[in-house]
Parts: sequence; C-alpha cells; structure tokens
Amino acid sequence: MTRSRYRPDAPPDYSHRFHAGNVGDVWKHCVLAEVLRGVGGSSRLTYVESHAGEGSYRLASTGEWTEGIGRLWRVRDDRVDRVAASSGGTDAVSRYVDLVRRLGSGDERPETYPGSPVLARALLGSEARLVLHEQEPDAFGRLERELAGDPYAQLHCDDGLAALTNDVHAAEADGSNIVALVDPPYGQKRDWRDVTAALTEAATASKRARLLLWYPVKSLTRPNAMRAELESAGVAATLLELITTPLEHQRQRLNGSGVILVRPPAGAVEALAAAAAVLGPRCATRSDTWWLRVLAWAGR
Repeated sequence: MTRSRYRPDAPPDYSHRFHAGNVGDVWKHCVLAEVLRGVGGSSRLTYVESHAGEGSYRLASTGEWTEGIGRLWRVRDDRVDRVAASSGGTDAVSRYVDLVRRLGSGDERPETYPGSPVLARALLGSEARLVLHEQEPDAFGRLERELAGDPYAQLHCDDGLAALTNDVHAAEADGSNIVALVDPPYGQKRDWRDVTAALTEAATASKRARLLLWYPVKSLTRPNAMRAELESAGVAATLLELITTPLEHQRQRLNGSGVILVRPPAGAVEALAAAAAVLGPRCATRSDTWWLRVLAWAGR
C-alpha cells in the first residue's frame, strides 16, 4: 500500500462507513451532484476521487444517518416546502434525494446509502472515466466488488492525496474535462495543512480542472486557516459551509461541514445556496438553528 507523500507515517485507520448518510454526506453529495450535473454534458470527462470509500454502505437501525439522509427520506414538512418553493432550493435537493433513493434502498427508512463513486457513475453515464483511490484495504476490496465489471473505472489502493496532481495532469493531457473530489479522513491535525497543499498544487497544475474539497466543521479555526492559505496561494475559490448545530455545543460529531469549490460550473453556487435553505431547517439539531456561510475570493 502506498503512503502519501503528505502523510508518510499516517496509518490508514479511517472508515467512511461510520459516517455514511450523515449530514456531512448530505451536503457533500448534494454539492457533488450539482457540480457533476453542470459538467455532465461534456463529451470527454474524468472523475477523480482521493478517498473513495466502499462505494455503498448498509445503514444500521440507528446512527449518524438519522440526522442526515434519514430526515429527507420520506417525511414532508409544509414549512420547509414553502421555503424550498420560494427559494428554488427544491431542485437541487429533490434531485439529490431522488438519486440516493434510486441507487440506495429502503422503504420507511434508508437501508443502504450510495457512496460518491456510485453517485458519480450514475450522474456521468457509463463511459466517463473514474479514477478512484482508497487507502484502507478492506474498504478497497468492497469498492472493487461494487464496481466489478466497470471497464472505465481505474481503482488504486493508495492515498489519492499524493496522486491528485498526477491524475489531473494525466486527464488534462488526454483532453478530458476533469472533476476531482478531495475527501480525506481528517483524522490528524496535519491533514488540514496537507489537503490545502494538495489542492493548491492541483489547482495550479490545471487551468480547467474543477475541484471540490469537503471538510468537517467542529469550529471555524481550521476552516478559516485553510481558506486563508488558499487565498494566500492565489487559488480562486468559493466556500459554502452549512452549519446545522450551533458551534458552541462543540459536539464530538459534526456541527456542520463545508465545501471549497475551484471553478464551479455556472449556476452551481446559486443552486446550492438555495438548497441550503431546504437542508438547513430539515437537518438542524436544535430549534431549527442553522446557517450557511458563503465566501468567494479571487486568485492571481
């Protein structure tokens, strides 16, 4: 198994499965779906993922998903629907939920939840090239089984953070349009610095790659430092942060999560801001308290 040049001593001790379908997945995958929808008409497209996970997840009877996809699975709420209708946010959210229901399973509640590689394959069609990295051997084995027989999926059992720039270079040389999802485990403090360095390098290496970085929010200290480093490095981007639990509660699980988009498709940011008006009140954990932070900065 290849170690990352950013994290040569880091053990591969994470697993997506413990968090599948939670509010972080909901925001991340709603964003991913809108980005891929915006580029899906491209004749030649390569999708890259740094930490692909297992591809599909069976959900226990309880878990973090109950504060995420579980709140969107069946129940309709008139107040949320009115907000959605007035903001236009129903489009992105309903597309995401319909996709997850089609690719996952469950009636009264979600029983399986599709990971981002499966979402990407469904959204991009059967001939888009998928370049997927997963470091943990057991998760990689499940990913192989999930995508068995897919001739356009390239699977690598390694840390995709180190391979990100090379993947972007290779796709650009091939004439492909490129979308890359960067989604590391954030198990160590240095992950925040490493992911910033990797994103900066990849954004600088390509003038057309569309990059999506997801991160958890427990406080704003590390997200703010990461944003400042990217801006200082001259990487133009847009940040969208959806907080569904007040930060002062400092829960051990997510207070919210954010995405940083480099070169988002036209209309994606507006659609996602509207989607937050639907997801925020639905997934809020305390008295409908939620907020969205949107920041954009120019590069050089």
